[in-house]
Amino acid sequence: MSDAPRSSALHGGDTNDLENQPTEAITVQPSTEKPATAPAASAEEIDAQAISAEAISASAGRLDPEGTEPGSEPDDVVAGSDDLGSAERVFSPARALEAIGDRWGLLLFRDALFLGIRSFPDFERHVGITPDIVSARIAGFIGAGLMEQGSQDGEYVLTEKGFNLEPVIVALIAWADGWVGPEAGPAVLSHEESIERALRLAMLGSEGPDETVEEAAIELSLLGTFGVRVAGKPVDALSIGSQRLLVFLALHDRSVARTIVAGTMWPESSQDRAGLSLRSALSRLETSARDAILVAASGLGLADSVTVDLRIAQSLARRLLDPGASARDSDLSPAAVATLSLELLPDWYDEWIVDDAEDWRQLRMSALEAAATRLLDRGRLAEAAGAARAAIRAEPLRETAHARLISVHIAEGNQTEALRVYDRYRAHLSDALDLEPTKHLTELVQGIRD
Repeated sequence: MSDAPRSSALHGGDTNDLENQPTEAITVQPSTEKPATAPAASAEEIDAQAISAEAISASAGRLDPEGTEPGSEPDDVVAGSDDLGSAERVFSPARALEAIGDRWGLLLFRDALFLGIRSFPDFERHVGITPDIVSARIAGFIGAGLMEQGSQDGEYVLTEKGFNLEPVIVALIAWADGWVGPEAGPAVLSHEESIERALRLAMLGSEGPDETVEEAAIELSLLGTFGVRVAGKPVDALSIGSQRLLVFLALHDRSVARTIVAGTMWPESSQDRAGLSLRSALSRLETSARDAILVAASGLGLADSVTVDLRIAQSLARRLLDPGASARDSDLSPAAVATLSLELLPDWYDEWIVDDAEDWRQLRMSALEAAATRLLDRGRLAEAAGAARAAIRAEPLRETAHARLISVHIAEGNQTEALRVYDRYRAHLSDALDLEPTKHLTELVQGIRD
């Protein structure tokens, strides 16, 4: 079957003959099964949409299985170079374009590669084109050695050569998602859920459409400093643009519309310019960053395989602040206190981070005070003092944090320490704001002085 002649679409024939070329050695018969009604493209539309691929192939030079057509010399042949020898050198992507054919061929190939579709009526139904177009494209695939007839009548399967086109299709989709969209906004092409999943698996190294590949766990760190780990290994070389996009999505617990992402991250740019900046950032994402981002019709978000330390810490803080919840042992551990002591990206100054950083600061201070109280109740006084001091470091003028630390020192029997904390806080408050501690805090140490 591999020596069968190619269709005229693959040889650069007139586009009006695109669907009616002879298939003497390859006959692809439509199934008698009537597919579900689907919008079919007209011959004029097919021809118009095939022109771009045909034009590209034509400019690169036409080749038949034996070489160039008589009287033609491809543009990509480098003439007069002794290094090339007597054989003509061909720009290889031109042959890849010829093998796929056109847009409809690419859609059919997509279904075979990512969805495992094999039967003629399923191809026709899913892509929504007429039987003669499906027949012509499959005939071209068979002639190019990308497909072969399956074991059942009307079944066509990819060959090893066809499966090896997978990284090419993945690269085309990644490029299109980053750059091809409506002029009016930063749209990124979306894919059906099944294709999106198959695409993500392919980017992770799937060797075929039937192989199941588990996504590597991606850990995103925003507390203290930015960091990414994939399968437990740190990712060091990540561009600033990728970092900013990952952080923005990590600060939202749901998908964000692309217009909002673009407008927020590039507030000084026009809508069109911001959209271009977003598409550019998406197209330049490194593999680890690309795997972490889920592109959908509703917008952009983080993939399910991504864990964010900020979200984990927020859940920890809310558990400590819930009076009806029993704290886990791990919630009161030194590691938990250390986590609550970390700031959100302290060296980042983007305006869209400021509010989230302040929200986290307030939440973690309250959680540290709650942890100090729970530890005090359990008699773990040294750890309670550590949690209270961590809250004070977050805000030196926070009275409730000083109150927790004074209570711990009183429980320890360290009256002088309690008085020292009070006096230092009183002096600091007076110098900074010309205020006095509240009656509640004063009463904590009143008994000691009396």
